[in-house]
Amino acid sequence: MSQKPKPEIKRLKAEKPDAGASDPWIAIGQVRKTVGLKGWLRVGLLTDFPDRFQPGSQVFVQNRSGETEVATVSEWRGHFTETAIDIKFEGADDCDTAAAYVNTMLVIPKSQRESLRGNSEFYPDELIGMQVLGPDGQPSGKVLKLEADAPCPYILVQTADSTEVMIPFKKIFIKSVDRAAGTVRLVEPVSFHIPVE
Repeated sequence: MSQKPKPEIKRLKAEKPDAGASDPWIAIGQVRKTVGLKGWLRVGLLTDFPDRFQPGSQVFVQNRSGETEVATVSEWRGHFTETAIDIKFEGADDCDTAAAYVNTMLVIPKSQRESLRGNSEFYPDELIGMQVLGPDGQPSGKVLKLEADAPCPYILVQTADSTEVMIPFKKIFIKSVDRAAGTVRLVEPVSFHIPVE
């Protein structure tokens, strides 16, 4: 089970106004705060492709209400944590102007997401709706969601009798994920896991 490259997270509620429902936004970064007085912004990365933020790159800035605007990156620099970068947008050359971007999401249309190399690689939103198979290969339910931000990430599975079960998303519980087949295969039967009350 490979999760490389790190997924670009799907924003489920916001969609590109001029695109159909088949092209929702994908979050690639979150603007956390201003840095210094010259318009720098700290961006938490939600992608393994930080080159999306190279100078001259255009990204969509999405506010909390889901409205978007295009912004062009003028400067970029790395951060020692490797989970964040600092960027500047054209026209935002001081702290006050840059502050308007704090707490926004940096997004791209889903159609611009990086291609994956094989069936064992996947993006988290692709798990939703996949069929869950037991160790014997028999259907056990379907994935309702992946809770990736929890201390122990898990998938929420709905069984045939509509019971919801949380299964930790770790190799000791998940044998494989097959994008082409649309399946998640478990190491143990779904009955070994605790139902959600």
